[in-house]
Amino acid sequence: QRFPTEKAYFIAKEVATTERTYLKDLEVITSWFQSAVSKEDCMPETLKNLIFSNFEPLHKFHTGFLKEIEQRLALW
Repeated sequence: QRFPTEKAYFIAKEVATTERTYLKDLEVITSWFQSAVSKEDCMPETLKNLIFSNFEPLHKFHTGFLKEIEQRLALW
């Protein structure tokens, strides 16, 4: 099977690769940050809840976005 040679295809592949890397980095940073903050009493509980509550929607959005890109690449 021949692979697409269109410039847009390679740009989309680069976006997918970047998104995949971003998601892995987000997971690592989130888990390290949550671990460090929970060990030390360095911020109020309300602030921790506010910050941590934003990680899940962000992760969910980017997971869906990556899935969409990968599906479109597969159909290209």
